[in-house]
Amino acid sequence: MAEDVSGTSGAAEGNRTPRRRPQSRKAQKAALLIAQQIVDDITLDGLTPGTKMASERDMLARFEAGRGTLRESLRFLEMNGVITVKAGPQGGPIVSEPDAQDLAGVLGLFLQLRGLPFRELVSAREILEPELAALAAGASGGDVADEITDSIEGMRAFLDDEQNFLAENDRFHAAVATAAGNGLFALLISSLHSITDGMPLGVSYPRERREAVLRAHEAVGEAIVAGDPEGARWAMRRHMREFRRYVEEKFPTVYERTVRWRDIAP
Repeated sequence: MAEDVSGTSGAAEGNRTPRRRPQSRKAQKAALLIAQQIVDDITLDGLTPGTKMASERDMLARFEAGRGTLRESLRFLEMNGVITVKAGPQGGPIVSEPDAQDLAGVLGLFLQLRGLPFRELVSAREILEPELAALAAGASGGDVADEITDSIEGMRAFLDDEQNFLAENDRFHAAVATAAGNGLFALLISSLHSITDGMPLGVSYPRERREAVLRAHEAVGEAIVAGDPEGARWAMRRHMREFRRYVEEKFPTVYERTVRWRDIAP
């Protein structure tokens, strides 16, 4: 007798719980709607950092909102680096420019709530950055080469100054990510880099380690400037592996520790 395949399939489908995209969980608060409209104003009108926005009185009239609701909107935008609010009669909201550190703060909140350990961020960089280095080498130009080369020269000049060395180190990784030609990756890598810096957690970079980082950056930079994607990919991969091993061996507690929001956005 032939097997009733269709019947069996139908029964299985009947027992399966449908999966649907989640709907909005709740109505948006008035303060959030106002914040979104303010961001629309900034982007649609092309308002640059430092531009003074409408006064509180004008905003209250425009949005037909209470003072408490408007101030909640402005506080939310200020916390996320979109604006700064100056007090006083001549004060008010001023357009700012959110950067990678602002995104790192938001990521830190979610990372802590998800209980993700430091090592998972290191792993993410180990996957992403070699590919970005390869893309940067494939699209290298004069400005790219100048920024990368200058950051390496900065690291060399500040070998005995840990703070300034690490600032140049940040600039190098941001320059490579930017050179890859994808603004989202550039912002994300810069944010991950600021988190995995590890200094707020107790990770330190003695001169011997700084010298190793400099050598690694020189190898990556040479491949990018030479337009060698495969060379850049492997040089960055080695660099990321060395960084992982360094933290894993020298700072094992940090490596396994859950990321905390307070350590990223104190």
